[in-house]
Amino acid sequence: MPEKIHIREDLQIIHIDSFGDVTSDDLRNSLNEVCRIYQEHGLTRIFIDATRETSLPSTYPLFEFGSDLADYVQFFVFAVVVSPAVKDDLMFLETVTRNRGMTVRMFDSPKTAMSWLLEFPASNPDAGTADKI
Repeated sequence: MPEKIHIREDLQIIHIDSFGDVTSDDLRNSLNEVCRIYQEHGLTRIFIDATRETSLPSTYPLFEFGSDLADYVQFFVFAVVVSPAVKDDLMFLETVTRNRGMTVRMFDSPKTAMSWLLEFPASNPDAGTADKI
């Protein structure tokens, strides 16, 4: 899996470092790990550093993932720092998820992304469960 996922206790966020060629399975495995962390810690803010990604799945699998994401974890808040190599793909994913009511935003700057993300509460007591997809 070309992603490293950990909790930033100091900021109460889930931090994902994503790099290389990301597949549909990688996306789903990472989301399942985020759901596990949510179930254990209740954190709903996710910061993704995708500046070292080189490719993502094609349009239809990306659309399908975005649709599933909105069905399972609509209460999460995602701030994603993008790389030029995958910016268009991630902007498409942002559109898919936002059209389904999610709070997702793409950024060019890690500092701006983090500032935006920290405006939201660290957890959402009304969120419910996060099932694996």
